[in-house]
Amino acid sequence: MRRTVLLAGMMVSCLGAGVTIPSKAKDTAVTVYNNNLAFVHEKREVQVQKGLQTLIYEGVASQVITASVVPQFYGAGVRLYSQNFRYNLISLDSLIQNSIGQKVTFYTNGENPKLQKGTLLCAAPVVVKSDQDGKLYSLDSPTQVVFSGIPPSMITRPSLVWRAEIDKNAKLGIDLKYLSRAINWKSDYVLDLKPKTLDLHGWITINNNSGVTYENAQIRCIAGELHEAVLPVHYRNFDAKAAMPVTEAVHEESFSGYHLYKIPFRETLRDKEQKQILFIDKKGISYIQYGKAVNSYFENYGVQKLSFANIVTFTNTKSNHAGIPLPAGTVRMYSKDSGGETHYVGEDRLANTPEEERVKLTVGTLFDVVGEKRITRFVADRYHRDVETTYEVRNRGKEPIEVKIEERIPAYGTKITTKSSCKGACKEEKKSAFVREFTIALKPKGSYKFTTEFEVVY
Repeated sequence: MRRTVLLAGMMVSCLGAGVTIPSKAKDTAVTVYNNNLAFVHEKREVQVQKGLQTLIYEGVASQVITASVVPQFYGAGVRLYSQNFRYNLISLDSLIQNSIGQKVTFYTNGENPKLQKGTLLCAAPVVVKSDQDGKLYSLDSPTQVVFSGIPPSMITRPSLVWRAEIDKNAKLGIDLKYLSRAINWKSDYVLDLKPKTLDLHGWITINNNSGVTYENAQIRCIAGELHEAVLPVHYRNFDAKAAMPVTEAVHEESFSGYHLYKIPFRETLRDKEQKQILFIDKKGISYIQYGKAVNSYFENYGVQKLSFANIVTFTNTKSNHAGIPLPAGTVRMYSKDSGGETHYVGEDRLANTPEEERVKLTVGTLFDVVGEKRITRFVADRYHRDVETTYEVRNRGKEPIEVKIEERIPAYGTKITTKSSCKGACKEEKKSAFVREFTIALKPKGSYKFTTEFEVVY
């Protein structure tokens, strides 16, 4: 037998006498931060009467930070006495729980159910004491209970409830600002590697799990490390222009030590939805590709293999067809084979990168470049350490490639001396007192061998 939840009198106000403000906003703006936080700014209107009354603002985010709510009223004088956030939403389970100890109407079990009145005693299982015969009925399903109305404490959507004194009959404007959790944005990049240049496409990815949909909203995203204790809330006037075409570029500007990205067209951010908006589309960026190994272990344990990371790097400058602040995000890299078919080749995490800085990404590990290191001299006592290392690198591929070996001297002595046999196809650069880098140009099927030495006096 099919059973249905019967909700008699469901049109009874769940909040008592009051004025419900229409949930359709005149204007909505959402500024999303990349720490699971958003600043919401809405404008609504409602017709009100003079006097003391309850204003019900339905449809706020269920993740609202109530201490951040800033309501402003215009069109009439308003004296605000109190504010409540109601979030006890209606569901079958909550209706049952709220009706325990109350009089209800219910259908008995069986093929020919009868309608009776009684007192709901418990919810799991649903047990009702009948007024007709005094018996206890354990119902097969909570859907056999008939509810006479909505309990005063329950609502259909999360709402702010204000108790206010209004000085005249008027169309009242409400300008509401608040912070909400559970809205986040991140950058997702697609990088197309070509033989000498690359194309970079960036997507703003917004995830909305705040419990509400923001219809036709102006969207802004702020990149940077936010300190919530001194959160710079972004109050701005609304722009009354119509939605702009999708082809217009996302506008970026510096803002209070952060970077602000303005979406130049309106979008609807639906609850439990992920939205992506293209904000970077750069082509023809010159890049350098090389292999890199790091050696920071100098113990006399024979021959050890060297693994070379496949590095792609470019300068983020306008002269290099880039020159835009790059928010932190995941970069997924693709490349075409000789037949023109595109393949995924790896991904890396990009940190917040300002304009004019260098971007360095690790694609993966080079397959055709192999190497070894061997400790050929090792003398150590309490006063000094003297180490000689021999490196050999081989390119088994058909294309020339540049590789780098970074040597990190594990020393904290009073004096460090170094030397090496790096020359010709090899160049040495001192990065710091403890770090030096060797760059080797390898020909196809070529190899290179050299030694390094360091002595540390303690």
